[in-house]
Amino acid sequence: MGRTSAELKRLSREQLNGHWGFAIGVNLLSQIIISAVLMPFYLLFLFTGQGMVQFAAYMLAVVILCVISVVMQCGIVRIYLSFARKQQASIGMMFGEFAKRPDRYIFGFMIIFGIEFLCMLPGTICLSVGIISGLMLAHVIGMVLSLGGLALAFVVTFHLALVFFLLVDHSDMGIMDALKESGTLMRGRKGKLFYIYLSFLGWSLLGMLSCGLGTLWVMPYMMQTNVNFYLDVIGELDQKPEFVFS
Repeated sequence: MGRTSAELKRLSREQLNGHWGFAIGVNLLSQIIISAVLMPFYLLFLFTGQGMVQFAAYMLAVVILCVISVVMQCGIVRIYLSFARKQQASIGMMFGEFAKRPDRYIFGFMIIFGIEFLCMLPGTICLSVGIISGLMLAHVIGMVLSLGGLALAFVVTFHLALVFFLLVDHSDMGIMDALKESGTLMRGRKGKLFYIYLSFLGWSLLGMLSCGLGTLWVMPYMMQTNVNFYLDVIGELDQKPEFVFS
């Protein structure tokens, strides 16, 4: 336990050997599905007068897609866990979580989003008041509260970073137990995970500079490293032989 960022990334590259095409394909498929479902609603809103009904339909589609996307992403997590454990992975895993108590993933997303929203709410309100009233003091207070809320939301995000890994890995675990367990496991480890994210910043920038093509390789690399961070935290990487399960 306690492997460095470089060790986790090296291990991730080894695990992705022979799986790069599959990993890239899964990520592309999820994006295509989301875009294909959302596009008609967006075009409806754009080309039919942009009325309230069209806007409401578009926003409803966005909410539904957020829910679908969360469950699909948990299926993708299971695929990367399979890579790490040298188990057989299939495209069906991407959709398999819809049959495994998907309400846990949905409620988990809603709780985390709600907490982060509440962190940012005071600053947003003060800034809105400052804009409407033109009061400089409200602007200043709003900026301070917004920065503080952003920092707090940042901490919350890392505090709960392992929630969905735990839910995928333990089909009998409830959302409240996952929230509590993530907080326990991430105690003293938030800085390490933050450093891991920072270490991918350069790769992400290069990916965007290549018109997004480079991100097709960066995203699986990041995801596999996150999976290995989770496995390292729970002590699974120390099991011998590594990643071999019956």
